[in-house]
Amino acid sequence: MKSSPQAKSGETASHIFMILVTLVQLVFFTAYHEYIAWPITKADGSVTRLSMLTDAYFTWLPIPVVASILAILVHIIFIFYDNDRFRVPAEIILYISGITVTVSLVSIFPFDFSVIPNATVANVVPTVVTAFFIFMAIFYGTVTVFWLVKLKKIYSQARD
Repeated sequence: MKSSPQAKSGETASHIFMILVTLVQLVFFTAYHEYIAWPITKADGSVTRLSMLTDAYFTWLPIPVVASILAILVHIIFIFYDNDRFRVPAEIILYISGITVTVSLVSIFPFDFSVIPNATVANVVPTVVTAFFIFMAIFYGTVTVFWLVKLKKIYSQARD
């Protein structure tokens, strides 16, 4: 199915936006991870950041880096090659990589929230963060099933 020039330019803009967001995320996770911290302002006005990341973060880091590079490459290909027979399997691969990133975060859990000064908050935050990551994995799984159904439909129509 051919798209109108306006739809095609909208799709291209969407892919460029996804590439830029992924690049920003990649830079943040690799170069500015020290900002995932609890700030404490001292009496002299200086700010100290207490890291909420453990060394396990660096064990987890290659997973989102690979997923981000994969996403960037796929979106670049989407800009130049608009075909459902490529798009649907590529979307499935992207969502599976999202599942991998979120499930690995839950299993590795590279966070230490004990630096939060409020003990109640420090006890609740890990549960909330874990629930959020589980929700994300379920979301990615649901969307993956949708794309798998779409893939089956595309290939069934091609045989007819």
